[in-house]
Amino acid sequence: MTINFHILDGIKIGGIENLAFTLSNERTPMEQNYLINLNKNINSHYNYMSKKNKYKNLKIISFNRKRGLLMIPFLIKFFSKNKPHNVIIYFNNITSLWVVLGAKISGVNNLAICVQNLIRGLSNKNIKLILLMRIFNILNVKLVPCSSAIKNSFLNFDKKIKFSNVIPNCINVKSFQNEVQKNIKIRKINNPITIIMVARLDEIKDQETLLRAYTKINKKCNLILVGDGNKRTYLEGIGSELGLNIKKIFIGSKLDIPAILSEADIFAFSTTLSEGFGIALIEAMAARLPIIATDVPACREVLDNGKAGVLIPEGRVDLWINALNEIISSSTKRDYYIKKSIKNLKKYDVKIIKNKWLRLFEK
Repeated sequence: MTINFHILDGIKIGGIENLAFTLSNERTPMEQNYLINLNKNINSHYNYMSKKNKYKNLKIISFNRKRGLLMIPFLIKFFSKNKPHNVIIYFNNITSLWVVLGAKISGVNNLAICVQNLIRGLSNKNIKLILLMRIFNILNVKLVPCSSAIKNSFLNFDKKIKFSNVIPNCINVKSFQNEVQKNIKIRKINNPITIIMVARLDEIKDQETLLRAYTKINKKCNLILVGDGNKRTYLEGIGSELGLNIKKIFIGSKLDIPAILSEADIFAFSTTLSEGFGIALIEAMAARLPIIATDVPACREVLDNGKAGVLIPEGRVDLWINALNEIISSSTKRDYYIKKSIKNLKKYDVKIIKNKWLRLFEK
């Protein structure tokens, strides 16, 4: 029996947490997966999982957070007792190093880190991150980028960093689509066209451009922004200045994304060059929605260079207006991009991605 540990430093509401749940819940008959939460005080999913009975077969182990180097002896004891064969770490910072050292000292050799964020420029934070990557290379930790955009962003500054092959993020396509369909059945007929964007309200995203475009078409449709973050107050201020109903547009973070997307007719993903992947794009494909996104490397990669969705240059409000008007007014256009995205979706299903992880550890 192969034992796999999937490690999170707190279970927040976000794409990386969803990825950890998805991969750890997918198992073959000859393996056992454990989701390890290093900070049980952060567990935004608990009530939702209990209510929905999701991931009921998943074994979750949560601990009180240990600080700094104090984490190492604790993890040595934990890894020595449980003897995992493979360990996937879903965050990439100094805490990841403590986890790696604890695992290595206890005899665990198959270690991988999901690299989920790209870098732009040599800030102090990014220099430290590059140095950390070099240390992981020395310790023979597999660095697994979820997109070529992320991998290339590091190699642009340090070509000596050794990465494993790209393994994209994923969802359980069948399960997600079933959840969407359940909610579509109860949707009211003749609802107005609804545009939805699901993303954190932070510096990496660009909801502001979408808001400014929406002011020119808001009589034709509704806009809903799902998510929360440090830019929420700023964005709500922009919305108010533009005369928009911010209470209807900003609905905060939601866990039941299939239910949210069942209310949508169009999925928008206005983001920046700092975007690393955009798991929300995969979810939108599974929900059979036409997608309009910013033309940055990560979105280009997921949307097959624009074949599976409309790509708009960063910050171009005028082109967002044109694209939204075109998709809103043409059911033929919507159907065209839905068909294209469904074909593109297959490579992001959990069964395919899980096999890539298994092959990674077999090498």
